[in-house]
Amino acid sequence: MRVVTCFSTLGCPQLSLREAIALAAAHDLPMLEIRAVSGSTDLPRILAAEFGSPAQLSDHLARSPVAIAVVGSSHRLWGGQFDSDDLERLALWADAAGARYMRLFDGDAGGLDQNGLDEAAARLQIWRDIRTRKGFAVDLIVETHGALCADEALAQFCARFPDQPILWDTHHTWAGGNGLDHTLGIIGPRLAHIHVKDSTLANGQRRYVLPGHGDFPMDKLVALLADPALPCNAVSLEWELLWHPELPDLQTALGHAASWA
Repeated sequence: MRVVTCFSTLGCPQLSLREAIALAAAHDLPMLEIRAVSGSTDLPRILAAEFGSPAQLSDHLARSPVAIAVVGSSHRLWGGQFDSDDLERLALWADAAGARYMRLFDGDAGGLDQNGLDEAAARLQIWRDIRTRKGFAVDLIVETHGALCADEALAQFCARFPDQPILWDTHHTWAGGNGLDHTLGIIGPRLAHIHVKDSTLANGQRRYVLPGHGDFPMDKLVALLADPALPCNAVSLEWELLWHPELPDLQTALGHAASWA
């Protein structure tokens, strides 16, 4: 069974979207996650330069064997950047790409209080209003990136927003001291997309390494993912070459990730 079915363009940030799609197809991966294209995370500008219009992007992807699973943004659901106009511009391209989800980060690490929950509710309502007004099919997905890497905060969030799709960054929650099975139990049917990566602990800091070369318990995750009732088959290798240029290239990482089965 193939575990990794997708990769993030963080791992090949210099490639155009056409080139990233070709790379995914060459590795027989059915999905792609867009975060950086042609050296930039300003996706509306870069995609306009490459394709001209959302309609032309849609036409191109209609002929592609690779689907766009998630389009990533830098917006936060609470406690940080949130620009509704910018989010709407990105959603126009995400919708044209046929993406099911557009990613927002949660909030900064350090806990989740009532103010954070209320701000999240307000921002989700802003998005719902935009989505209704524009008729977007794409929806928001919230990543366990900061505060939601703690199971207690994640449980609070899921209780407040029982229908909110979750992008589970398995490495981040695990590195935060949470058991994979416990975290998955909290997310439950909200699970919509998964990030995987590997690391080792050196001098108290996590350092990313090639898949299978660290201490992330991938065998345990593979066993969890084997559950036929799992509501998600999008497992994305998030190879963060854009933020960590010292890492090996994505082709090498994908080759090692193929052993995760």
